Amino acid sequence: MNPLDNLRARVEVFLELNGETILDPRLARVLEEVERRGSLLSACRAVGAPYSRTWERITWMERLLGARVLEARRGGVGGGGARLTRLGKLLLQRYREASRELESGLPALKSKGLPDLVIAGSHDPALELLLGILRRRSRELDVEVAWLGSAGGLAALMLGDAHIAGSHLLDPESGLYNTPFLKRYWLEGRVYVVRGYQRELGLVYRPGTEVSSVSELLEGRLRLINRNPGSGTRVFLDHLLRQAALDKGLEAGEIPRRVRGYGHEVRTHVEVARGVASGEGDVGVAVRYAAELYGLNFTRLAWESYDFIIPKTAIRMSPVKLFLETLRSERFRSVLGRLPGYRVSKGFGSIIWG
Repeated sequence: MNPLDNLRARVEVFLELNGETILDPRLARVLEEVERRGSLLSACRAVGAPYSRTWERITWMERLLGARVLEARRGGVGGGGARLTRLGKLLLQRYREASRELESGLPALKSKGLPDLVIAGSHDPALELLLGILRRRSRELDVEVAWLGSAGGLAALMLGDAHIAGSHLLDPESGLYNTPFLKRYWLEGRVYVVRGYQRELGLVYRPGTEVSSVSELLEGRLRLINRNPGSGTRVFLDHLLRQAALDKGLEAGEIPRRVRGYGHEVRTHVEVARGVASGEGDVGVAVRYAAELYGLNFTRLAWESYDFIIPKTAIRMSPVKLFLETLRSERFRSVLGRLPGYRVSKGFGSIIWG
């Protein structure tokens, strides 16, 4: 018997918008389970998909579409959950229709295997543009992004769940970015640090709102939209708040109580800016690019280094090499030069540690 007789061909449906993948088989199954179970967490467990990574993919999809696909339901006997919006239901319906069209003459769909390239870490608008260039260079490359925060990116590398981590963690004692944290995640000697770029980080607030320093947050007058724990921006803001509290003779433990909105957390710079612009909060910390995107005022706090940490076992992988080629390309350098609040670092694109 010829062993090839048992081979069967399978196909997958991907919905795209302007060259970007909106919905793939695995995420479609998650949405179906949300519709059935009324909970994103339960849906992820049923499909076997990582919750945090799935949430980031849904956020990315909503950003591309410009509208919500999922909405939270609070309270009730079950303690709340999630449900599809009208757009989410229409999107899932369109996916099902496309699947049925293929099923009429082709075998059933199956889920994708592991992505070719997984990037985890701190959210960055310039990195989003870089990945757009990368996907256009190689449309068959399966790239997955998880905005887990800088610390989350390093943790993903430690666990072997990512190929690249984007990070901007500042060590206040040494004044160095990223490298002092590698030992904490058992990455010392196991990774390379590739120099990225610098970006301008600061307070963002609506015109007409008066904000001059981080210390004003401790007065309780302003409502903060905070970043998620583990993000480099959250680490930096917490450091500044501790310094300000010390100057006022306050204990660090008083910060969450004194800062209004300290527990109001979002995962990206764009979400911070959007929340401030819509009036959900009065102030946040984000990159200048996000502030200008939403017409907000901006007060610089720092120029920070955003670098890429790559395991030595992954540096020669074709998708990783393609990522680095795109990072170092004149095309991306040109894009970076046009972004407000970004500039090329000394040693841009080179290995600076490892």
